[in-house]
Amino acid sequence: MMNTDTVLRYYQSSLCFSTLLLIVEKIIFGSFSEYPNDLHMVMADWSKLPDDLLKVIAKRLNSAEDYASFGAVCKSWYSIFGDKECGRSGLKSPWLMLAEKKDSDFRQFYSPLTGKVYEIPVPEAAGKWSWGSPYGWLVTLSTHFDMSLLNPITGIHIPLPSLHACPHMNVPEKSQSNDIFIYKAVLSSSPSSPECAVVIIYSDYGRLALTKPGHRTWTLLESDYGPVEDIIYFDGSFLAVNMSWEVWMYDVSGSEMKTIRFAPAPLVHEIDEIEYEAKYLVEAGGEIYMVIRNLYDTARRDIPYMRTWTFSVMKLDMSSKRWEDVEDMEHSTFFLGNNHSFSTSASDYPEFRRNTIYFTDDYCGFLDIPRNFDMGIYNFHDTQIEHYPVGHEALSVFSAPLWIKPSFS
Repeated sequence: MMNTDTVLRYYQSSLCFSTLLLIVEKIIFGSFSEYPNDLHMVMADWSKLPDDLLKVIAKRLNSAEDYASFGAVCKSWYSIFGDKECGRSGLKSPWLMLAEKKDSDFRQFYSPLTGKVYEIPVPEAAGKWSWGSPYGWLVTLSTHFDMSLLNPITGIHIPLPSLHACPHMNVPEKSQSNDIFIYKAVLSSSPSSPECAVVIIYSDYGRLALTKPGHRTWTLLESDYGPVEDIIYFDGSFLAVNMSWEVWMYDVSGSEMKTIRFAPAPLVHEIDEIEYEAKYLVEAGGEIYMVIRNLYDTARRDIPYMRTWTFSVMKLDMSSKRWEDVEDMEHSTFFLGNNHSFSTSASDYPEFRRNTIYFTDDYCGFLDIPRNFDMGIYNFHDTQIEHYPVGHEALSVFSAPLWIKPSFS
């Protein structure tokens, strides 16, 4: 695990403190403006600020960027994040975690909020596949099939059972860089919750397995209805969509897990030009959406080179359990790809465009070939795709770019 000194030294050398200082000045001099000169002298040593005042400042921070700057001042400021009220306040704007660079323990994170790229040491993720989540944690997998939960900002690492602990999975002894065994991993909540569960989609047959932090093995979930393409956590249960477009619910809250057919397949009009399609489930505003990502093969050789062409979206009528075509995503933004699919609202996250889909490449690891990633921003109104301003130069079959909501808890 990354130690505190390493984190502090790095943040002190690389992050801008302008936002932090403005917040400090507003809080301090807004209340004590009649003593500005004395306060400038007293507060020259920032480490001597009382904890109560630091907590007031920390509670007013609204972004991961501000949190990073705040914790970089000194150890006493960084230690304030140990307070539960301070460590979890405010909204955390999603970051794009870029692909790993060869022979480097540092990972780059792009923040659309500031338009900046932050480099943070994440040695625990080197040479591993990773999947992002809206809870600030990664699920990682090594070539020896050891798995863990990792907070890339704090370096906190929670081991999960090795896949070899489940004999019915038929796990190979060791994986090569282009041998994909796990296709996706999702969390039900932050690991700080005692109810946190992890579900993976594994093998070429799209099967499911579940575990929890502290457990010693994986529990296989029933998936006789066909290969699973995506899975999310919704209202106390996991929802999975299979290749036949059906949605099944896994209730894992009781002593016995229940599998229920949640929604039938929608009526789909086939498009001749489409060669491949990927399905995703997303929760937004308490509603369930199914997103279809249409892809085509641009290769002129025998090696597939898929690119996203367009998206279509359907919303589930919860009363009739029927799917309805969506012409407008209203005020939502979807984040799909190499992460637990999630959404944000334009009112909470104005830095992201409403009615758009931010997507990353979640199939690049199938082939061990050098190429750019298929990722970008899909505008639902004009059906145009805009490329991200960063992330195209680093190629890695181990860890493609992914979206994550950073967390300091």
